[in-house]
Amino acid sequence: MGALCGATVAGADAGAGGVRVGLRDLAAFAVLFLFFFHLRVFDEHKDAEADAGAYPDRLLTQGVVTLSLLGSLAAGAIFVEAAVSVWLGKAAAIAWFATFAFTLAMRAEFGLGDWLRARMVLYALTHNPVTGLLAVYAWACTGAAWDTRFVAYIGFASFGSLAFEVGRKVRLPAEEVPGVESYTTALGRRGALGLLAGSYVLAALCVGWLVGPSLVGLAVAGVPLIVALATLLPLDRAPAKRVELGASLYLLGSFGALWGVMWQP
Repeated sequence: MGALCGATVAGADAGAGGVRVGLRDLAAFAVLFLFFFHLRVFDEHKDAEADAGAYPDRLLTQGVVTLSLLGSLAAGAIFVEAAVSVWLGKAAAIAWFATFAFTLAMRAEFGLGDWLRARMVLYALTHNPVTGLLAVYAWACTGAAWDTRFVAYIGFASFGSLAFEVGRKVRLPAEEVPGVESYTTALGRRGALGLLAGSYVLAALCVGWLVGPSLVGLAVAGVPLIVALATLLPLDRAPAKRVELGASLYLLGSFGALWGVMWQP
């Protein structure tokens, strides 16, 4: 997660035109890292009952870690996020408060928890905008103009994170966990892989838009895409860990390639 937060900040720098890495970037990284932590704590509270039955070996289920402790730590993290965002300036503060408000709506599952939980893909799509909002936050921290590069960067972060989410929950029949829904149980094997591959392609198109029509742009957008799609083969036998690894490497690899090509020291 630390690598992903660093890649998100570096990707915003690169997409914004090569902003020099400095204290603002370190502050943005810290906020993103704490943000994902408090988002994880929200999920632990929301899913506590279901996870207790599905994952009896987790430290939280065993009581080694408690929900009250996690809640206190999340409250501290939120305070630090808000304070640092205000220090980073008006644009960053507005972006953070908007994103935080969205996490509160996610915590309440938009008041449609039971209905959304029965529709796994729709559930993912309604929660996915949080990553786009975090990308807005990362861009706001650069101080760059809000132009077409910004739109492409938000598109890549959104579709790339959707691929990451789907890739974590694509399993072979023998790997399914009783009582835990996956995209393969919701859509079938080919449907889940189709959603994953489609997310990869849309994210790659956004990367290509950022880098521009050139051989370098084709490589930056195409190579991570080809590698990620290769992890899905053979379609009927690719194990969950490999699919998840491919989704993780795609997101990190594309961010890294984007930063390496576009960042100016």
